[in-house]
Amino acid sequence: MRVLFDGKAPVAYGQIYVTSRELPDDMAGSFAGQANGLCGGGQPGTLFLMTGTHSGQVQFTVELHEVEPPAAEQEWEEVVEVSFAPRAAVLDLVPWGDGSLARLPLTSDGQDTGRLPVYRVRYCATGMDEGHDPFGGLDPDELDENDYTYMDQRPDRYLLCFWPDDTTGGGPGDGVTRADAILRQTSGGAAYWHAWARALPPPADPVGAGRD
Repeated sequence: MRVLFDGKAPVAYGQIYVTSRELPDDMAGSFAGQANGLCGGGQPGTLFLMTGTHSGQVQFTVELHEVEPPAAEQEWEEVVEVSFAPRAAVLDLVPWGDGSLARLPLTSDGQDTGRLPVYRVRYCATGMDEGHDPFGGLDPDELDENDYTYMDQRPDRYLLCFWPDDTTGGGPGDGVTRADAILRQTSGGAAYWHAWARALPPPADPVGAGRD
């Protein structure tokens, strides 16, 4: 297992993205046809990730595994999975309205080695409802007028895991994706986004269409 990123990630509008080329340009299109509303994989080569915090710095970790990792630890209150077909060997973790925060190489040297496999992605979260509180559980009456440290002390945390998917009915490199899944749901915020995603009209094209 390799840790590709482990640190504070700025989020705005409760969003952050992973891209292998272009940023996702359609929120609904990223989630249409999915059961989960936290990790949208409907636009080729991108992931649209939701957070409890609207604006601030959240703890964010990205891991790359050679095979499917064990089930998420119980500390993670929300766990969802999607298929992901990258368009490049190096991904970018990108905050809303900003450039790349971190480069995320899927190969050891970051070089394309032929057709990239389809990956399975597991997105884990904890503290989403607490993060939805603008002050993150702190009493605003106890904060100084110009004290904005609560923006950097958010209570919600996130873990994003990648691994080559060999359970699609073929090999990892055959381009076949499989349905997303909600493995664990705890918070009201996650329930809201899952219900929102399920209510979207079906996508015009299947997930993975247009991959090159």
